[in-house]
Amino acid sequence: MSRVPASPPYDAHQEDVSSIDIGIYDVLLPCRRYRVTFKLAEVGKVSLTTEFLLRLIHTVDGMPEATVAKFFDFEPQEMTYLLNDAVSLGYINRDAGRLWLTTAGRQLFVPWDEAPQIYNVDTRTMSVGFDMLSFSPEEKAWMEHFDNRLPELPIDPSIASTARDRVPMSFKHHFNDLTSRRHSRHTARKSLYSIDEIVPTERFSAIVPVVVKATLANPAQGEPDLLVWRSEEQLEGRHQITSAVARFVDELRMELPTDANMHYKILADLAPDLMRDYVDKDGISAERFYREVASLKGAGFRRNRRTVPILGPLISVKTTRLLLDGLNRTCANSQINCIPHKFYWRAPSNRHWGLSRSLPKLCDGISEYLATKVGEDAPPPLPVLIREAHTRGPERAFSEVLEINTSALPSSIEVLLIPGLSVAVVVHLPVQAINGHAVPLGFVSIDADVVARAEKLLQEVTSIELPAERVTEDMIDFPE
Repeated sequence: MSRVPASPPYDAHQEDVSSIDIGIYDVLLPCRRYRVTFKLAEVGKVSLTTEFLLRLIHTVDGMPEATVAKFFDFEPQEMTYLLNDAVSLGYINRDAGRLWLTTAGRQLFVPWDEAPQIYNVDTRTMSVGFDMLSFSPEEKAWMEHFDNRLPELPIDPSIASTARDRVPMSFKHHFNDLTSRRHSRHTARKSLYSIDEIVPTERFSAIVPVVVKATLANPAQGEPDLLVWRSEEQLEGRHQITSAVARFVDELRMELPTDANMHYKILADLAPDLMRDYVDKDGISAERFYREVASLKGAGFRRNRRTVPILGPLISVKTTRLLLDGLNRTCANSQINCIPHKFYWRAPSNRHWGLSRSLPKLCDGISEYLATKVGEDAPPPLPVLIREAHTRGPERAFSEVLEINTSALPSSIEVLLIPGLSVAVVVHLPVQAINGHAVPLGFVSIDADVVARAEKLLQEVTSIELPAERVTEDMIDFPE
């Protein structure tokens, strides 16, 4: 059967159980390019005899030419050639039959090296990008239309005002890396002689992927993880960035609403068979449901398991695999009339929800796959965002936007509905805490009854389109 592009079958054995991902975001790192004019110094090549002559005069400045000729045992013609070479380079001066080091010649010697450091100096210009927080080198990358909506890390005004003073130090510190990436190995061996001019040019932004992780024992206490972006060694020199990301993640904390039980009740209303064991006289036990889902080593779809509990964002790699695997199975043998013209994503009102490049990527993946089922002549199914009227979010990932009343659905509910085929429902609230980070908790289902209930739920708050026909039991591809 046809598969969603770049979506391997769901594999329950690939999970990391040491921690959980509770948030995935992309943030903008403000950067600027600078035109840097500098000089490169390369060790010059002189004859071995000239080098020894310089060493000799450095040891005994003002040595008579006759003594030097005797030292080298040179004929007059050979001696003349040697002295002309050293004098033409500007390192030795001849005066009254004696040889003296010039100022340039003396500068060739450093205390820790007896050999003269002879350099050829070239002037170069390089355009280099630096981030405006840590002033580390940053390359300019292609930006998508969606990226302009991403949150930007704030710049410290006191640091920004001294940017031109900070760039030379950073350029010098990272010089070898910068030149090795841009030039040949020969150029990379040259050393930085001086920085002559720094001119600021264009501003740009870089994308920093942020994963919010939490421990299983304390799921509402999230911490940022930047290892997808840079290694631990590279992050050590970017503490201004890691601190700014930590503040961004801290701002995602929220209070557990007093009506939290009503939010989780949506899960029980839509998937009563799954949630039956977590309903008691006091309502839904979110903590018990969380513990059960967290203890699972992974579960895929089966004929007797059409609704699978999930923990983590829908746009995480693990959950996306499950989503697309379910879509593959329901579409395996379906007819064109079973494919919806639109699919719907109801956004929760949680701060910065969906602000990740993974969101438009998943929308495009679903749309492109469904398009293979309707044929080349039909338009591809469109992603539609459903949001509360007062909120703003990642509109650019969607083709249409529908606004609903604030009280229409609990604010933390996220629903990804592909009418007639599948549905994912997640609650974004702190678990085991009154205040903390939201822990996405819910399910993905290809059960026809669960999908139908989700369709009815959205139909009660807005207008959605359903496919002309429904998928039948024999169309679904279940693993043996």
